[in-house]
Amino acid sequence: MSARRGLSSLVSLATSMHSQPGVYAVLLGSGVSTGAGLLTGWGVVTELVARVAAASAPDDAGAVAAARADPELWWSENGEGELGYSSLLEQLAPSAAARQGLLAGFFEPGSDDETPVRQPSMAHRAIAELVRRGSVKVIVTTNFDRLMEQALDAAGVSPQVISRPEAVNGMAPLAHSSATVIKLHGDYRDLGTRNTPAELSEYPVEWTGLLEQVFDEYGLIVSGWSADWDVALVGALEQSTSRRYPLYWDQRSSRGESAKRLLAGRGGIVLPASNADDLFGELVESLEALDRLSAPPLTTAMAVARLKRYLPDPVRRIDLHDFGDGRRQRCGRRYRRSARLIRRRW
Repeated sequence: MSARRGLSSLVSLATSMHSQPGVYAVLLGSGVSTGAGLLTGWGVVTELVARVAAASAPDDAGAVAAARADPELWWSENGEGELGYSSLLEQLAPSAAARQGLLAGFFEPGSDDETPVRQPSMAHRAIAELVRRGSVKVIVTTNFDRLMEQALDAAGVSPQVISRPEAVNGMAPLAHSSATVIKLHGDYRDLGTRNTPAELSEYPVEWTGLLEQVFDEYGLIVSGWSADWDVALVGALEQSTSRRYPLYWDQRSSRGESAKRLLAGRGGIVLPASNADDLFGELVESLEALDRLSAPPLTTAMAVARLKRYLPDPVRRIDLHDFGDGRRQRCGRRYRRSARLIRRRW
């Protein structure tokens, strides 16, 4: 479903978030990390199939190229079973420790430093800004990487990170924590990551209970998650009967059948954004514009305090420019009003 004709759904979301800070949670999939150079789940599949091709046919120079060009075709002719992220990992690395070692190279630089250190993307930094300003307090993610945590740390936010179901019982209540990151499938350095079909088909009771609370008490912004592989997470969304707040889903990752079914079942709204960087970047810009619109007039003391805060921070140069420009415009208006009064008196 889409927003009312003539009104962008992103505008509706920004307006709602501004009037109700902390009401929305975000659900992030692998598509959010592609801007940081990380592969999506299918990108990992393609690379792993290429490695299988290289190991299976070391004397065939064209095997790797063929596998990368069409991994499904290569797998149908040379592999076993249906090709998918979870099923492939299950075959290549049957144990949790083996999967940890296999996946580490996709998130960290190699020992020879040929692979660059991954930095948070624009989307990660924008989401961290949403958390810093209090617009978002809960982040649910299926990603194994730590880019979201790095972005939050850079923004001066110290979240509680829950990456194991047994940690749910000891966590601070969502409403009492400044920020909570829920890593449903674990951390890539943790042996408890969830990858295989069996692991993704059903969640522990701690996860289901926590998700039920999030889906009941918060609106949801979904980005970079296709809903194609995570059976348990799809089921948790389908079983949530609450319609207290809306569900928003970015256009790019909401095209699959599972996503369409969830959108229809929950009366969801599609956000017109081609990627996560654009979506969350525009959302932050809209909220900041609404801040300026609703801000009360500054006293001299408040203006001096804000100027002192902006001057030493190079990141706030745009804010400093806008602040100075706004003050000049207000001073200009006062001067013109004073001139009109003088002319009337004389």
